[in-house]
Amino acid sequence: MSLREELLDAVLAGIIGNNGIVTRQEFLAQFTNHPENYTSSFLSNSEMDTGQHSPTYEKFTNRIERGVYQIHPDALNERLSVVNT
Repeated sequence: MSLREELLDAVLAGIIGNNGIVTRQEFLAQFTNHPENYTSSFLSNSEMDTGQHSPTYEKFTNRIERGVYQIHPDALNERLSVVNT
């Protein structure tokens, strides 16, 4: 399972985040099983509104403020439909 899928599952289960809003701190605390050099940049590399970050990441977050990201509702709905199938 990808880190993206793990994040979406955690948000959908209410383990982290609030209404799809996730802080970098809670994200890092939740996913300690992944390398820190990967998790430390994951949310920013997944931003939809910037072309500055890695083009290999699937874009599904919006930065609200420094260290605070909103998961796009379509990403959550898509993951929910996969999990419920």
